[in-house]
Amino acid sequence: MLINSFEIKVNRKQVKNINLKVYPDLTIKASVPKNMNIGTVERMIISKEDWINNQLKRYREQNRITKRSYVSGEDYYLNGKRYILKVCNSNTPSIKIENKNTIIMYVRKTSSVENKEKLMNCFYKENLKNKLNKFIPLWENKIGVKSNCYSIRKMKNKWGSCNTDKKEINFNLELAKKKDSEIQYVVIHELLHLIERNHNKNFQNLMYTFCPKWELYQEKLNEIL
Repeated sequence: MLINSFEIKVNRKQVKNINLKVYPDLTIKASVPKNMNIGTVERMIISKEDWINNQLKRYREQNRITKRSYVSGEDYYLNGKRYILKVCNSNTPSIKIENKNTIIMYVRKTSSVENKEKLMNCFYKENLKNKLNKFIPLWENKIGVKSNCYSIRKMKNKWGSCNTDKKEINFNLELAKKKDSEIQYVVIHELLHLIERNHNKNFQNLMYTFCPKWELYQEKLNEIL
């Protein structure tokens, strides 16, 4: 529905309050109580106009920044730290970290942007995998749950997701750019869904128990890198 020039995807659910979200792909979604009057929904969304505009502006800027050419001099993040990319000619494609602030990408001179991107994504995936292989069993033991498996892939609107029936967890590849504390927050969040499926009061209490600063980490995750 169109509200004050915003195209809002309204989903009526079994919830008590309106939950408004703006996503990186610039879509806006609102989960609203099934029986709530549409006028009430419109007034709430209009009251959030400044917040919506700020979120849209931030994601537009983020989308502009993340368009990469994979050439020397561009900056990239890993584990919350900024690195400068140096591209070198080689017949054996690979990536390694040099010194404390340089990522070296070895590729052929004729390598396309798409192939460079695939190589960088493999580098990110391997780094994130090493983190998750440590953090998942650590927090499974602390929480008292057990997942069956996990996967890493690009996700538009989420940092992670959990199939509670199959006990399978998906993690966003972009987490490789984040700090350990923020990665662990997502691990805790998804593992707790094995206890509580919904983001209700019980879930929030569990988050405060196992990750008291979870709101801070949630905010940090959405900062532009």
